[in-house]
Amino acid sequence: MTDQEFIESFRHYQKKNNWWCDFHPVAKLVFCLSFGFLSLIVFKWQVGLAVFLLAGLIAIRTPARKTYFITLGVMFVAGCLFTVAVRLYVHMGDPGPVAFYLFGKAVPVAAVISCLDLIFMIEGFLGIFMTFFLTTEMRDLCCCLEQVGMSPSATFMILSTFSGIASIKEKLNCVRESQRARGIETEGSLVVKVKSILPVLFPVIISSMTGVEDRTLAMDARAFSAKGKHTALRRAAPAKPVEKMVAALAVILCIAGSIAGRMYL
Repeated sequence: MTDQEFIESFRHYQKKNNWWCDFHPVAKLVFCLSFGFLSLIVFKWQVGLAVFLLAGLIAIRTPARKTYFITLGVMFVAGCLFTVAVRLYVHMGDPGPVAFYLFGKAVPVAAVISCLDLIFMIEGFLGIFMTFFLTTEMRDLCCCLEQVGMSPSATFMILSTFSGIASIKEKLNCVRESQRARGIETEGSLVVKVKSILPVLFPVIISSMTGVEDRTLAMDARAFSAKGKHTALRRAAPAKPVEKMVAALAVILCIAGSIAGRMYL
């Protein structure tokens, strides 16, 4: 990309040539919040499964589909299976119709259904939010939030939080590469990786926290606290009517689904 092309890229709305990635950040956030809380409030496997499938259908049409399914699979193995195993063990031997026997003890049908409710609630809740965070840049979201009336200080705090997490990750990767170049073992089992990271984790976090002061001074130099309308280098396209309708429909479905789910499921 030439210098002129780089300059021209900021004179137009930011586009990624993907329908979900280009969806208005605030409308997308409302959509994901609605279905995420629907899965959480109803807490039934039917609703959780529906939200999980919806998130999968959205993710498979985005460039982040590989990361989405890998991350969700790791979360499922690490979190859901362990939680379900504990839950089944606690409920083994409870009265009621028996689904199967585990280690010689009866596992009731109610315990199995309870585990399914928990699994699909977690998968649906995490899945729909991952479709948001994997396809939305926080700077675009904060810019749109400021456009709809949120305080610039609040949007700056949100952006600083997420950029701080990304900064810690980048610094840890840089330190690991430096250690590898010096012959320190950083690859292998989980124990080896933890041993290589722990000695430098605290200094990296401290250095990231001290970087907040540098950002604060930079914002003061740019008259961030001045009264009046703020300008931005990046331009986010305003929400289209169809995007507003989708977000409103998601809120309505969340309210109606929560009521119906509590009453009939």
